[in-house]
Amino acid sequence: MNLLSKVYITINLEKLKYNINHTLDLCKKKSLNLAPVVKSVCADQPIIDCFNHSDVSLIADSRLDNFAKMSTDKEKFLIRPAAGCEAKDVVNYCDTSLQCDLNTIMALDSAAKDNGKTHNVILLIDIGDLRDGIYFEDESTLLSCAAYIHTSSNLMLTGIATNYNCFLGYLPDEDNMNQLSRLHQLIMPFYDTDSPVVSGGNSSSVSILTTEDKAFPADFNQLRMGEAIMLGRDPADNTFVPGYDTEVFTLHVPLIEVYEKKTPTGKVMRRGILAIGKQDLQLDHIIPKDSRVKVLGGCSDECVVDLDSAPEIKSGDELTFELEYGALMTAFAGSFIRREYV
Repeated sequence: MNLLSKVYITINLEKLKYNINHTLDLCKKKSLNLAPVVKSVCADQPIIDCFNHSDVSLIADSRLDNFAKMSTDKEKFLIRPAAGCEAKDVVNYCDTSLQCDLNTIMALDSAAKDNGKTHNVILLIDIGDLRDGIYFEDESTLLSCAAYIHTSSNLMLTGIATNYNCFLGYLPDEDNMNQLSRLHQLIMPFYDTDSPVVSGGNSSSVSILTTEDKAFPADFNQLRMGEAIMLGRDPADNTFVPGYDTEVFTLHVPLIEVYEKKTPTGKVMRRGILAIGKQDLQLDHIIPKDSRVKVLGGCSDECVVDLDSAPEIKSGDELTFELEYGALMTAFAGSFIRREYV
């Protein structure tokens, strides 16, 4: 069924292709493989096809449901560790997954055996952000997981990885990157490949990628990147990354009303109501393209904007917005915003 909503997002596929190829070029210069993370667009097929038609070797996502509905011949890389109850679906829909729990790894082993498949596992390390992953000081758990995978006939240990800036805002630096390198060397005897993956972070590492006099440790060979490719933003400080196109996505929203209203303090303000709310996307992560417009907040169905500095804007007009990552991923996860492809 076609959506009736007049709220829509334009997606410039040519600009997205540019960002993909630009990232591939940057990675090549630093001898890195790119694992593009597409979780923010919820398996939107025209966007997935931009990656399908590129030189990337795999597609990374955090949701099994996204993998189940996307069409791709690329390697499928699950980047959120699974629960044991998800093992069968992980094996069915993914080629490789990040894991950090021995019970889940054992369940994956059983599921892979039942399905006559071999599943690749990359062990996830928490180097200080205190989200998911084996804590970097817990070497005994790391070695136990590595040994179990190595001795399994249904699983292959193909790498090690870490996350940055996902919970506490912990950013990559020389010390924590070297911690991952050290643990990589520790489990070297257990790898089931001659070329193990050392996945040294996400878009928070983009400043190292784009700066000539900065470098990753020599054994780092993969970056998982989503936000920088989709939006041209560095999540470390929410700034634009030089060299990237920042206008892949644009949100278009009509104004329901424009009135002058008196605030509780007695000040008269010219306010507009947008036909979009918290049920549609994260309102605190949309940025008006007209700098005179200010987002004040909203409720489930509507958003209030300050139009004091834009006297010519009237009811029925359409306002446009840039999307930060929080707005992008919630907009695509919902079902009330139309998509138009350029």
